[in-house]
Amino acid sequence: MFQSMRFYIERGGRPYNYLDDRTILNQQRDQHLEEEEAKDKAAKQKAKDEQEDKKEKHQKMLEDLADKRLVEVRDHMKALKECDKLFMRQFLMKYIIPVLTEGMIDVCKVGPLDPVDYLAEYIFKRSHESTQQGN
Repeated sequence: MFQSMRFYIERGGRPYNYLDDRTILNQQRDQHLEEEEAKDKAAKQKAKDEQEDKKEKHQKMLEDLADKRLVEVRDHMKALKECDKLFMRQFLMKYIIPVLTEGMIDVCKVGPLDPVDYLAEYIFKRSHESTQQGN
């Protein structure tokens, strides 16, 4: 008897009275998959945009460094041209003698074991100080 009732009930297909219809479930699944796909696509696009922004920032930083270096080279070339205009004696009196005199005085005060090396270090240090003050 149960068997015949089951056949009677299932003659139009199995009943899904406790679930939504298959077409509705398939539509919901498709909609969910499309949403997931859209989220993945948006995440990939966002990552790509961030990478491009990072590339652009890096490129801009390199361009700024190149511009800064170009300005420093121009300034240096201008200073060299200015030095070329001076006679040797004027150049020595303006740039070399003051630093050399101060270095010699410092050598006399300190009395190092290797005065030539000490004087060279002193001049090297002063040249860095003068270039930093110039910038």
